[in-house]
Amino acid sequence: MRKRKSFNWFAVFMFLVFAYFGTVLISQQVHLSHVGESQHLADKRLEKAQAENDKLRKEYEELQDLDNIERLAREDLGLAKQGELPYQISR
Repeated sequence: MRKRKSFNWFAVFMFLVFAYFGTVLISQQVHLSHVGESQHLADKRLEKAQAENDKLRKEYEELQDLDNIERLAREDLGLAKQGELPYQISR
């Protein structure tokens, strides 16, 4: 008698399992790549925001000093104390 070749269901099942896990692994790597890019962009935005925050804090501290306020009023706004005559240098 001849032996009949049977279809190997185990091999098909194992192929499908490996294909599924391979697909899952690749999709996770793609997702992690996108998350990494988003993290990099967020870090850049954070650095810019921190630099702006430091600049504004420094400006705020300067505005707490009366001498600086007086200097800004004289230079930027052209104000003068009572009895003084303001002058402007021609350019």
